[in-house]
Amino acid sequence: MDIWLIGIPVIGLMIVAMAVYRTWTINKIKKSGYPLEDERTAKIQGKAYKAGFFLGVFYLIALNFYNIINIEFLGGTQPESMFVINSTVIIMGVSVIVLNKYFERKEDA
Repeated sequence: MDIWLIGIPVIGLMIVAMAVYRTWTINKIKKSGYPLEDERTAKIQGKAYKAGFFLGVFYLIALNFYNIINIEFLGGTQPESMFVINSTVIIMGVSVIVLNKYFERKEDA
């Protein structure tokens, strides 16, 4: 049995579930009377996204240098594209989440 027969519907269900959760959260915040976003939150998120983007870019640059050294000088093979894409997405996503929480706590102090 091919993994994609299970994987594609699961990915689709996860996307729909996240959209439903996000819509529910936005409606809950609107009903409570609080604004969806204030200046402080926008500033913190902007810093976190910017730093996460640059961490991902630096990771890709380091991976390129590793690739060049590994192939040209050590005679190795280049990594598969899915490894590169998945690891970059995970590094960027996790770094944004961690930095967002860090900047929220730092601004409170």
